[in-house]
Amino acid sequence: MHPLETRDVSAASIIRECSTRGNGVETDNGTAVWLDTPMIEKIGGEGTIEKRIPAMMRMFGKYGIDIRKEPILVYPTLHYQNGGLDITRDGMTTNVKNLFVAGEAVGGIHGKNRLMGNSLLDIIVFGRIAGKSAGATCKNVTVGKLTLDHINSFEKEIADAGIETDAVSPKLLPNYTNQADI
Repeated sequence: MHPLETRDVSAASIIRECSTRGNGVETDNGTAVWLDTPMIEKIGGEGTIEKRIPAMMRMFGKYGIDIRKEPILVYPTLHYQNGGLDITRDGMTTNVKNLFVAGEAVGGIHGKNRLMGNSLLDIIVFGRIAGKSAGATCKNVTVGKLTLDHINSFEKEIADAGIETDAVSPKLLPNYTNQADI
């Protein structure tokens, strides 16, 4: 796969290598593959990464990884599996009162998936609608007593199910800083 392939093609390739072909690298965070990011610079010329994927370059740079010079581990994930939250015309979810959403968390605008190329349009149009609606709604909402009961309830549910984990959430990046663990 070309390293700058579209997200759906990249995701399918990674999943195929890790799951179907069994060519992945086992890590503490699951099965991954190496993305040959230095090849991007070799193919496209110096400065290609900085120009094409600057956010990724900065993100890995914070961990001391120069993706122009060393490959990175990438994990299989689904792209374009958008949310499935049903919303009303004003962007409020149909099952959680006063929760407004827009963008890829929403399902139903284009069916249960979005049409190619509409992501930015969805965020702008439906984000504005949801934002205006949320702003108008919040003027008439009385906030009840804030508690952390939902956290205790969730922890009890996990314990009752016999699940023991020390996993931290959200998981933003695997631990790249200790290469000996990989």
